[in-house]
Amino acid sequence: MNATRNTNKVAKQRISKEMIRALANAESFARGRSYASDGSVSDLLRRGDRLTAEVEGSEFEPYQVSIRLHGDGVADAHCTCPYDWRGYCKHIVAVLLKFADKKTPVIERKPIAELLAELDQARLIELLEKRTESDPGLVTWIEAELATAIPAHALHRADASRRRTPVDPAPVREQARVLLAARNRRGRYWDGYRSSGDIEELQRLVEKAVPFLEVGDGTNALRILEPIGEAFVDDWLDHSYDTDEHMYELFADLGRLMAEAALMSELAADERDALAETLEEWQGRLEEYGIDEGFHVAIRALQTGWDDPALATVIAGKGRSWPLTSANDWLEDHLTAVRLRVLEACGRTEEYLNLARAARAHTSYGSMLVKLERTPEAIAYAVKSFKRPDEALVLAKALREAAAHDDALKIADAGLGLAGDDENEMEGSSVVPLACWLRDYAGGIGGTAVALKAARVAFEHSLSLEAFRAVQTWAGANWHAIRKDLLAHLARALHAYDRIRIYLSEGLIDEAVRAVGDRFGHGAHDETLMHLASAAHASHPEWVIRLAMHQANSIMDANRAGHYTLAAQWLEKAALAHEVMGREDDWRACLDELIERHRRKYKLRPFLESLRGR
Repeated sequence: MNATRNTNKVAKQRISKEMIRALANAESFARGRSYASDGSVSDLLRRGDRLTAEVEGSEFEPYQVSIRLHGDGVADAHCTCPYDWRGYCKHIVAVLLKFADKKTPVIERKPIAELLAELDQARLIELLEKRTESDPGLVTWIEAELATAIPAHALHRADASRRRTPVDPAPVREQARVLLAARNRRGRYWDGYRSSGDIEELQRLVEKAVPFLEVGDGTNALRILEPIGEAFVDDWLDHSYDTDEHMYELFADLGRLMAEAALMSELAADERDALAETLEEWQGRLEEYGIDEGFHVAIRALQTGWDDPALATVIAGKGRSWPLTSANDWLEDHLTAVRLRVLEACGRTEEYLNLARAARAHTSYGSMLVKLERTPEAIAYAVKSFKRPDEALVLAKALREAAAHDDALKIADAGLGLAGDDENEMEGSSVVPLACWLRDYAGGIGGTAVALKAARVAFEHSLSLEAFRAVQTWAGANWHAIRKDLLAHLARALHAYDRIRIYLSEGLIDEAVRAVGDRFGHGAHDETLMHLASAAHASHPEWVIRLAMHQANSIMDANRAGHYTLAAQWLEKAALAHEVMGREDDWRACLDELIERHRRKYKLRPFLESLRGR
């Protein structure tokens, strides 16, 4: 009993709500707050820096949330929900908000490392053996972990580039099959097959090859990657190719890593040909199911190796251009990036620079110069060669990591001038990521003027509410004049997703109503329109009536039963606007007509009738 009471302590360290808000987008934060307040979060448990909880959601089984804390913030977080968007999901937000609330009891237990440290070897073995009786997958996991282990000292010693014992591929293959089987367990009988495993576990298994690649041991990396590829192709295509699109990305990663391993390995010609034939067979099977990405780069790497005389000339610094053909060959571009990683891992830095320069891999060339402490050369090359903001961002980050702060600011500031004028900038050429990075970086080291300049560029090219507010942070006493310029720029823009939200945040109701006009289905999110209706019902009642009735009717006429609550909220806005205009009788007549028109919709009618008494 005493031990139980001692573990049920309230954790002392709590994260702030402001920090949580910064970790998620506005919608996830709002919905997470609702989850936190309605009792959806349970079993809040902390072990050292690891916080776990369950959150009830739309599925029958609750979502599992795991968060790793760091200081007063969050190092990383994971949820079993399928959310894949900007920031953390609503379930993670809900757990963090409950944790931030000092009234929330948090069970504290010892970290697993501390628990196990108290055991002698015999007791630890006994525990593991007992667990494997009920969890056969644990045995497979242990075997795979031991088979792929690389000594820690080998990661830091130039003379330990290879593991003495070859990796046994059998446990790796078995672990891959176990994980794939876990992703395709049968769920509740009415659901059929559903993905229930963890894609991150599969990703971690693939990444077992990375430490070997980092020390130039391509042979052992292949002994890990090849059995994984075999299991992926066989098991995944046979069972779940049509239900699990996340695996497509893993095929691309696997193919890239196999290309690196192949270029590092001292394979005999017949071994290289045999592996290329195997990968071609795998790729053919993937393409039968419409999967284009996969093993193309690895196949090309095995077919060409380092044998091309023209490539040898380039790597030796005697060739000016690579590849020799001017055709746009995406495969050769990918293979060049792989070759650069291999040269870096093997410490062949001058050959790396020769290839990067010939291939016009500007960011790779500049970043390597920074790593080699040849910063002036990197700066000169960037000024001469960079054409896009994203190139400046990569080099600026490398300079920052090298503590060359003035140079990082210089390159990033110059990169702002590489922005295009087209609103629909091509992916990779947008200046927004660079401007946001420079804004935060310069502001953090006291460069207020640079931060303000970058903040303005970020807003002018994104027209987002977040960027608008960031400008205010750095504008200081000049905010009034700068605000006027920003709003004028916003008014001129043909497209601005956050236009209405910005107007609302500034209390510009007339401008917001005018921007929406009568095109209610375009240009603003439903939640934003709802906020606008609340703010405008007194000053623009007729417009609010048109908006509210359009939104409500679009739901009711389409029989969207799951959204009838939202339809009722819109009708309440219409009622308020009628009241402002002194047209209560018109509203009652309108409501009676709606009740009659939808009388057969038994789920909707109670909502409509409840409005009579409000």
